[in-house]
Amino acid sequence: MKVIILGCATSTGVPIIGCTCPICTSENSKNKRTRCSLYVETRGKNILIDTSTDLRFQALRHGITKLDAVLYTHSHADHTHGIDELRTYNFMNRMVIPCYGNSQTLTNIESNFKYIFDGVRSAGGKPNLEINVINGEFNIGGVTVMPVEIYHADWMIYGYRIGNMAYLTDCSGIPEDSIDKLRGLELLIISALRYRPHEAHLNVEEAVHTVTKLKPGLAVFTHMGHELDYDKLLGELPDGIVPAYDGMEVELGE
Repeated sequence: MKVIILGCATSTGVPIIGCTCPICTSENSKNKRTRCSLYVETRGKNILIDTSTDLRFQALRHGITKLDAVLYTHSHADHTHGIDELRTYNFMNRMVIPCYGNSQTLTNIESNFKYIFDGVRSAGGKPNLEINVINGEFNIGGVTVMPVEIYHADWMIYGYRIGNMAYLTDCSGIPEDSIDKLRGLELLIISALRYRPHEAHLNVEEAVHTVTKLKPGLAVFTHMGHELDYDKLLGELPDGIVPAYDGMEVELGE
């Protein structure tokens, strides 16, 4: 299994437009973060988690030419507003793209992007998507995917476990019922927004505590804001935890 962190920023991206803070003006490429999205290649299938605002750039940078499925964590703009880029995959691969998520997420997506689902032909083309509401483990061409319920403030959204990898972005807490689904992980990718507390996201201290509880082989922090400098954070984190950077790749067993 190959896992690529396409983007690891919070909703504003880093640098933030107009900001002159040390991180936003940093020359370190690992402090330049596009919006959150994850790409997984496993068992001959190419799976995208979220269609980030920066999807076109991310797909071009990594040469992603085919998608077999899209998993949605939730319907916030930074995780969905690249959805129109999926039409290019329809054109190239001559296939409908199945999209998965919980009922609230997919209902919001259908409402937010009505033009895609209104049944009206568009001369310029529009994404051809198959919407699939999921509430338990399911299969994508031989790849088992387990949705994992997590809190995002007062929303219940999905993280996903594929094999021994789990992706939990925009997480503010994990219900006890979901903890057992996250045991025995080789890789845990989890959000850590900033040092200060936030009602809708784990901060660094809370994310470290969560990792300590789940004990994955490796933990990677994503969805990071402009308060977090890559090198400084890397030096502060306990062994077995590292910050993400755009384009980070991890190879795992199938």
